[in-house]
Order: sequence, then C-alpha cells, then structure tokens
Amino acid sequence: MMNKVPVILISGFLGSGKTTLLLRLLAHTRQIPLRAAVLMNEMGEYDVDSAIISEEMPDVTVEGLLEGCICCSKRNELAGALHTLLIQKPDVIFMETTGVANPEQVLEELRSPLLADRLYLVHSISVVDAVLFHEYNSRFTADKELVRTLHGQLRSADFIVVNKTDVASSREVAKVVKNIRKLNNTAKLQTTEYSRVDLGPLLEPVLTSVMLDPKPVQVFQHTSAQVQPNDAEASPIPIPTKDNERPSSTFKNTAFKVISAHPHNHSHDRNRPPSFSRLESLTLHQYSPRPLDKQRLEDFLTGLGSSLLRAKGYCVLPYEGTMLLQFSGSHLEWQPTALPVSQGYVTLIGEQLDKASITDQWEQCFVSL
Repeated sequence: MMNKVPVILISGFLGSGKTTLLLRLLAHTRQIPLRAAVLMNEMGEYDVDSAIISEEMPDVTVEGLLEGCICCSKRNELAGALHTLLIQKPDVIFMETTGVANPEQVLEELRSPLLADRLYLVHSISVVDAVLFHEYNSRFTADKELVRTLHGQLRSADFIVVNKTDVASSREVAKVVKNIRKLNNTAKLQTTEYSRVDLGPLLEPVLTSVMLDPKPVQVFQHTSAQVQPNDAEASPIPIPTKDNERPSSTFKNTAFKVISAHPHNHSHDRNRPPSFSRLESLTLHQYSPRPLDKQRLEDFLTGLGSSLLRAKGYCVLPYEGTMLLQFSGSHLEWQPTALPVSQGYVTLIGEQLDKASITDQWEQCFVSL
C-alpha cells in the first residue's frame, strides 16, 4: 500500500496572516530538514501568494489554483493539483486557502476516494485577525454564505492563531477569544503577533511520518536574502516586517517555480454552495509606460472606502522602482522587492465592487497633472 503524505491546511479571512505563518512553517521544515510542497489558492487573477513563496523559498514547489475557491468553484481541480504535487514526493504538503474559502468543504474533498489513499490531514489551522474579527462578523451578518465560511474556518480547526494582538487591546483580544470558543472550545488556541507560534508541535506528526517512511532529503543552502534573524521566540525566517501576507507578481516573464496556475471559468457547481456571495476580485494593470505616482495610488485605494477589504500587487514607482503594495483593513504598506516585474498590477478584493467606476478611477491615476 502506498504511504500517505501528511497535509497541513491553513485557512483564515482576508489579510489575517496566513502566508506569514506559512513562511514560518516552510523555514522550519527547511531547518529540520523536510521536503515541503505548497498548494496555494488565490481568489484573484494572479497567483500573488505563490510568488511570495517562490521569492523567499525558491526551492519549494508550489501549485497554484487561481480565481476561485478550492471549496467550491475550484473544487473539481483540487485533486489534480494535489496529485501534481505528489509527483515531487514531498514529506509534507501545506495548503493555503483563499481568505473566503470554507475549509469544511476542503476537508470533505480530502476524504474522497481520489485523495484518501494518498493524503491524510495532520492539522487544520485557522488564522484570525484580532483587530477586524468582530467588525467582519458584524458586517457580513446578512451574507449567509460568508458567515458560514467565517464560522467554518474556526469550527474545522484544531489549532487557532489569534493574530495581530500587538495592535489590538487586551480587552478586545479577550473578547475575540471568548467568541471563538463559542464556535470551537476544543482547538488549541494561541494569541500572537506576526504569526509567531510554536511550530514544533505542529510539525511533530510530520516528523513521525518521515521516521516511519524515511526519504532522501536534500539539504538546501541558505542565502542571506532568504534567511534573516528574528526574535528568539521564532525560528530564523524571511518574513515581511508587517503581517499583511506579502504578495508578489506572477507575470509570465518572471521565473517563479510555480508548477501551474489553473484559470477559473467563473462557474459554480450548483450542488456546491459558494463560500461567499457579495465578495469579488478585480485586477488592475499598469499598462501605461509612465510610473504610477505613489500618492495618487494611495488616494485611489483609500477613496474606495469600506467596499475595499484587501489589495495587493506590484507597482512601478518613479523614484522607488518596483514596490510591493499591501492593503488590509485600513492599513497600507509598501515594501521593496527584487522581483523582475515589467508591468505592475494591483488585485482588489471587496464587497460588491463597482468595477466600471473603479477602473475609470484607476485610469485617472495615470493622467498627467
């Protein structure tokens, strides 16, 4: 009988810190060392988060599923993507879902005959933004599908990370924990910032699996660009200074080690309810050869108001060059990047976006002053 590969599933709403946690886990597996593979699911047009992994961990194999959730519209492609990763003979597979995916449905798929004999789940992790948890739960009360998704991310977890506690009051954190425990009172829960958690126990089942079925493991050489010293609480790992899940570019002229990026046909299986109803994504391209003015872009994003929940992408700026943009909640951050991006873009995720108006406003950013 073929030995099964352990899977760790990471879910959590938009901007909660899932990719930051994933980068920590990948750095830890590298130090052990274990051979890791990643399945990354993106709601947007480009595989932003896969490129994050490929920039920081170029030796990690990534499979991307784009423009849809693996719990609904991309569910039929999940088995194929995982079997593609299995060809690489990994010791562990990490699956990061979109911020609007319901992991309960993903777990059901992992138990299907197509996957049950090749994979087994060792952890389902849910990452929560301590600052925005109550705001989002209140805001989306009328969206039954999305409420079910937010609750499903917590109910299905055996490990819950209450993140960004450095920017939330202790009273608010306690309130978040109390409400989480109403949905799940058995999962291990840790409050933290920048997704710093005790990684050892999370990977212990994987180590047990490898000891029972030893595989030759390649030891990768670290470079100064890949590993940076951090606090003593966490393993050395290249992560952003903030917690908004560093996005990256996935244009075809860049050399990311992403096996494939499956397009989405925007169709839902009628027998599988979507994990959300009013949220959608829009990718805006920097077609103009002129650099985009940084202040104009910041004004554009903040001007979209509460309809915008998340934005990430790469922009070519006149003085800074190519910069990584991250926006979550009301927090906007720029970070330098060495990625070879020839044409910038920004992916927006929001509630009932007025795409025609937003596109027109975006084009105005390039009009000469």
